[in-house]
Amino acid sequence: MPNLDQFKKNGKFLMLAFDHRGSFKKLMNPENPDSVTAEEEIALKKEIIETVYSEMSSVLIDDELGLPALKQLFESGKEPKPYLMPLEKSGYEQQGKERLTTLEKTASEIKGLGATGAKLLLFFNPYAKSAEKQIEIAKKAWEDCQANNLPLFLEPRTYNDQGLEADKMEDGEREQFAIESLKKLVNAGILPDVYKLEYPGTALACQTYSAVLEDRDLPWIMLTMGASFEDFTKQLEEASIRGCQGFLAGRALWQEACTLKGEEKEKFLKETLPERFRIISEIISMK
Repeated sequence: MPNLDQFKKNGKFLMLAFDHRGSFKKLMNPENPDSVTAEEEIALKKEIIETVYSEMSSVLIDDELGLPALKQLFESGKEPKPYLMPLEKSGYEQQGKERLTTLEKTASEIKGLGATGAKLLLFFNPYAKSAEKQIEIAKKAWEDCQANNLPLFLEPRTYNDQGLEADKMEDGEREQFAIESLKKLVNAGILPDVYKLEYPGTALACQTYSAVLEDRDLPWIMLTMGASFEDFTKQLEEASIRGCQGFLAGRALWQEACTLKGEEKEKFLKETLPERFRIISEIISMK
């Protein structure tokens, strides 16, 4: 059985999400993303990871930018921490109004890069024809990870027939799509080591997540999905009481660092970002 304890601190998943690839340039320079160099991206990723390094239990990184940044920290004397890497190609293949995930890496390949876990982002509309194909992609990734004794963190990202993702849906629809997606995947036998899930819109829906996964003894954690830090803390408070075992938090924590300059950036990295990570760690650790 894969070792999940390596990704935990005080029994909880306190994880930094930082596998952003094409979108990271846009965050750093929305007006002219192509002007951002790889060296600049790696340097900023290193700064951000270092800021929360002592607080986080592990990190999700990409191989092009995040891995070089993390290796620089290891080389500077930081004690190595476990990290996840994505299996999917950045973005998705558009087929009409439907989205397909493309596998880019194998479990063996990311294991060769030092990863001790894998992540798969799976765009999912439970009512679309593509749902069955997406299930097959998830099954292929899961079986590949099992064969390589690599834990899989599966992230279903829901969207509706108009292409709206969960955070743009009305609350009732958001809850419906979130719950039906999880049920459809579990009923299809997709049982990853950890489910990385969107906030489903209500506290009751968070409890339903836990009920769906309880019989399979599968943990679930939350992603930030572009929420503001204030909104994410409220969502995490609701979720932590109802069975959520941690987080893989990204932009809600660190996105301001991409555009701040000088003293404002320095203050954000030294004070605001570590404090944010401590706040959400305390929320999840108290439950």
